[in-house]
Amino acid sequence: MAVIGGGHLGRIHARLLANRGDIEFVTVCDPSPESRGEVESKLGLPTSAEYENLPGNVDAVVIATPTILHHRIGRWALEHGIHALIEKPIACTVREADDLIATADRHNRCLQIGHIERFNPVWACARESIPLDSIQHIDARREGIYTGRSTDIGIVLDLMIHDIDLILSLVTEPVISIRASGRSVLGEHEDFAIADLVFRNGVTAHLRASRISPAPVRSMEIHGLGSWVSIDFSNSKCNLTQPSPAVASGELLADTLPIAERLKVKDEMFTRWLQQIELPASPANAMVDEQTDFIQSIQNRRSPIVSGRDGARALRVACEITNQIASQSQQISGIIPASRLAAARRRAG
Repeated sequence: MAVIGGGHLGRIHARLLANRGDIEFVTVCDPSPESRGEVESKLGLPTSAEYENLPGNVDAVVIATPTILHHRIGRWALEHGIHALIEKPIACTVREADDLIATADRHNRCLQIGHIERFNPVWACARESIPLDSIQHIDARREGIYTGRSTDIGIVLDLMIHDIDLILSLVTEPVISIRASGRSVLGEHEDFAIADLVFRNGVTAHLRASRISPAPVRSMEIHGLGSWVSIDFSNSKCNLTQPSPAVASGELLADTLPIAERLKVKDEMFTRWLQQIELPASPANAMVDEQTDFIQSIQNRRSPIVSGRDGARALRVACEITNQIASQSQQISGIIPASRLAAARRRAG
């Protein structure tokens, strides 16, 4: 295996892959001498400048480049019989995503997309604790401070797409309505976005993402018919909340109590009225588990947990959100402004 892209995420992938005993790690490819120097000095791993010159014995690659290069490099790998794990988002456009899927199918190669939150241990707790057919509403919030990374895309493709993918993995019905708004503050792309989704079965979802927040937040609430799950991705915590038996049966109603007893409800909220259970999450490294799924998918000739089609479905929703935001602002002329897209492709050759 090899890693293409020696930036922040690529170096993490490379370090973890090099420590595995079930694969042979070959190299980190990056055209930047500075990036190659970082990999060599800090990780002690071999590097190369051009992915086109990868050794012929490379079976699989992790592509952790800027999004604008995902399609070009991913297509090259798949056409050369190399399995590909492409970091999210799958590509810049739905057309590019569909082409990657078709190329993978044509060459019978594994195409996995790096939506790493699917492998977060608290996500497994959440999925197991609430019946999927009882879900009514999902509220997701993903915010952070400006890091200077992933500036070739806006906040929707950078952060919100994590929650889009998670929600789409829970609700398989088609999305029938999307309403979105956002704003760009620091550059050409949106830095803040909110979106409301409606699915054909009536499930609704509200998403909020920002890279201009004073503190990081990665949270989600999944509301079912009789309970709801609160997920704190940052601190690996998952709580299940449900009414107490007396409340659930209708025997205990707060708004029928005398005023003196009603005033006590706030102090008894999580004893008499609601039951809150912290669900244990098994300690795990999500990226290691993601890599393991990729490797086992290749070895066992099965579809990965996050397939190319999953990545394309999330991208399709994300593109509609960014298109709506673009139509509201003259500062944004598309997912990636056409002029900048063309210039970047010229620089990339």
